[in-house]
Amino acid sequence: AFGMNGAEIVFNPSATVGALSEPLWPIEGRNAAIANSYFVGAINRIGTEHFPNAFTSGDGKPAHKDFGHFYGSSYLAAPDASRTPSLARHRDGLLVTECDLNLCQQVKDKWGFQMTARYDMYEEFFQQYNKPDFVPQVIKDPSL
Repeated sequence: AFGMNGAEIVFNPSATVGALSEPLWPIEGRNAAIANSYFVGAINRIGTEHFPNAFTSGDGKPAHKDFGHFYGSSYLAAPDASRTPSLARHRDGLLVTECDLNLCQQVKDKWGFQMTARYDMYEEFFQQYNKPDFVPQVIKDPSL
């Protein structure tokens, strides 16, 4: 929705931990930048947060008092799929870079995503999706 409203840069502050999400982190901001034709500031904190009471994470492991390691690695992604190198995983940093906001319109003109989008179809789908009696369309492979 930010891109549809004319945003040229979106900052995505995050507090992300763990082996599940870290492999996706380097491409997450790039994908958003490409799909929405804007710059993405992919910001993730560093360190480990500790809590006074133990808790479980629903993963079957014993209760613990830390949330895990926040792996940092913040970066800036551009709508043309380029990106800066990541900041460090284990210490604070400051990323200073230039952003040519004209690139947003250049990418929009080149790819034409908005021209070929079918927003009316999405609107109809989401109106149905939000109803309590919504039944998803499931297409099954008859050979299975």
